[in-house]
Amino acid sequence: MKKLVLSIAVLCCGLMLQAQITVTNAMFPEVGDTLYTAIDNMPSGIAITGPGGPQSWNFTSLQSPFTRQNVVRAASTGSAAGLFPSADVLLSLGNNGEGYFNVTSTRFELVGISGTDPIGQGVQVQTRYNPAEVYRRAPMNAFDVNQTQSALLVAFSADDLPSAILDLLPITPDSLRIRLNNNRVDIVDAWGTLTIPGGIYDVLREKRTQYRDVRLDIKVGFFPWQDITEIVLQLAGIEGIAELGKDTTVTYNFFSNEAKEPIAIVTMNDAETAPEMVEYKAKEIVSNVQNTSGLKPSVYAFPNPAIVSVRFEFSNLPKGEYTLRIFNVLGEEVMKKRYHVNGSRTEKVDISQLRKGAYLYSLVNDRGKTLATKRLVVVRP
Repeated sequence: MKKLVLSIAVLCCGLMLQAQITVTNAMFPEVGDTLYTAIDNMPSGIAITGPGGPQSWNFTSLQSPFTRQNVVRAASTGSAAGLFPSADVLLSLGNNGEGYFNVTSTRFELVGISGTDPIGQGVQVQTRYNPAEVYRRAPMNAFDVNQTQSALLVAFSADDLPSAILDLLPITPDSLRIRLNNNRVDIVDAWGTLTIPGGIYDVLREKRTQYRDVRLDIKVGFFPWQDITEIVLQLAGIEGIAELGKDTTVTYNFFSNEAKEPIAIVTMNDAETAPEMVEYKAKEIVSNVQNTSGLKPSVYAFPNPAIVSVRFEFSNLPKGEYTLRIFNVLGEEVMKKRYHVNGSRTEKVDISQLRKGAYLYSLVNDRGKTLATKRLVVVRP
């Protein structure tokens, strides 16, 4: 009897392993590829199930106002290519600038960045990860477990730091530095098929749990470096410099041999109870494509035309206060809302009180400058 039970267990395990795919380095981006992605910052109807497989996930409810286009270039064409001689390819990291990657038969890893500092205060940096941060690895199979570490050290002058932070400090430092440490645990915990707008893919799902710690140090004269992270957080408040300190992020990454983009990357909320954001592979033939490296601060409304509610996606905005204004065809303001935005944000707005017809919506920064004005159509069934 025991032999029979053992045989059945071995058979079931074998069938499970046969059902899952192996994802190879065919998913690694190469020079000349163009990656198309979209982001839903307010996903609904997305269920993250438990481990195992085969499973069937339906993400067709995802929506985004535009598709992002990212062209994979040779690292030698980058503005900071001389600092990363070992890098093979270059990808735009959006607000964070350029990312330089090494590509081997088993790893696609980020070796350095040239762009905005890790705490988002507008300081331009060029720095190397030590060790490199693994973005993808191959081959991938169900039940793979990997633990990785990466770190950044960025030093800069006090003159480079925004006055908003300097004014918080009891003394004026000579130099500052940012220390970023990432510890990540990756588990390939499920497999099956994933349906997104535009396609169905055979996928492996990798759960990534990232523990991130960002510290801010100062140096005055001949005294040693001092960690002032907690002091700055207490003075500025968490909302002021949210990137500082410790943070844990859980994402579910769906990979396939059928695409160079991840089919979906689901970022969970802090409680890990619901998706907070989903980045997903987009169709290549679309009417509204934005180049990732050239995205300008703006706002997009979708769906458009809208019936009772509309999502406004604020994109690539410097941290600050912004006002969203809606006008009718006579130029009369019919709605105004104020938001704090740092980078990107999506807000759902009830427009059921507006009559059907054409409107204009605009985004204004805290200095009164209008960043974008666009058309919104309201319809009624």
